[in-house]
Amino acid sequence: MKASRTSLFTTILVCCSLLFGSFSLALAQGDGNVALDKLSAGKLINNFRTATLYVNDADEVVGGRFIHTPTGFVLDYLQIQSVPQGFIWVNSYPTSDMGEPHTQEHLLLGKGNVGRAVASLENMSLAASNAFTEQWRTSYQFHTAAGADAFYQLFERKVDALIHPDYTDEEIRREVRNFGVTENPADKTLRLEEKGTVYNEMVSSFDRPGNRLYRALDQALYGQS
Repeated sequence: MKASRTSLFTTILVCCSLLFGSFSLALAQGDGNVALDKLSAGKLINNFRTATLYVNDADEVVGGRFIHTPTGFVLDYLQIQSVPQGFIWVNSYPTSDMGEPHTQEHLLLGKGNVGRAVASLENMSLAASNAFTEQWRTSYQFHTAAGADAFYQLFERKVDALIHPDYTDEEIRREVRNFGVTENPADKTLRLEEKGTVYNEMVSSFDRPGNRLYRALDQALYGQS
């Protein structure tokens, strides 16, 4: 492959068994069919600038890196024989020890009207997905058994949700950490209890010895933050 520098913003790796025509419809709407071997560095297609082309061992073009000029998003496209699937990662360097990147992972594709629409579309698209947050990036992966059309529709909705979220402050509080009222089944008394999806994940992770060991190794490698 021809080397290219990783963006400081977002890199999207799309691995799929789609024909050039399908890729052209997604990338070059209104510009006609654009075969990969007809592209060259610097060519602008529907606001995506061709940064570099990827070749295989036979020197055939099998993909490319395209930069969305308005946002800085980086799209890495590779033609691979597999079911339609995508892997999206966002460089999400922490700005504090409050866990903002992990919180965003929970909110972007599941909260707000935009996030809930993505979640509903996944169910209707026979799709499966997962997400995880690392020290300096957040990753989202998904695939669908419903074919190319369903894949590209879901891919478009996911990217739109990552760029244009509309979750509320209340959803942030409920997802991260909040206080709820819990009834004691023995005597029916009420008490305040800490809740929240992120909070519960953190509590359960510290209950597992393997996670504590892994965290100690992370801190030895990357520091306390």
